Amino acid sequence: MHVKIANVTTTHPSSLLSCKQALLTLLTLGTSLSFSSSAAPLTIVQQQAVNTHFSKLAQVQNTAEAQMTEQLQQDFNQQLTLHEHKLMKSICPKYGMTFDVSTNACLR
Repeated sequence: MHVKIANVTTTHPSSLLSCKQALLTLLTLGTSLSFSSSAAPLTIVQQQAVNTHFSKLAQVQNTAEAQMTEQLQQDFNQQLTLHEHKLMKSICPKYGMTFDVSTNACLR
């Protein structure tokens, strides 16, 4: 996944893991659906194992998505702050002021 913010591009390897997990889930589900049409019904124990497997897959997927979302949010906030400061440092002198990073304001 690539995120482009103001000509700054970052690549997140965790998105590859998330995509692989989603693909694995789809393949598992597709395979189970295609086999279920010609296979004998699952026993109670087998169905419980399948349910446990899908539950674990969902938990891993949710965790990976939450981590990726948090990382993207942190990167976005960092880049936004950097570019905001850069913009203000160029605007403040036009009005005879200096930019104060601690207050995020132009000062006389």
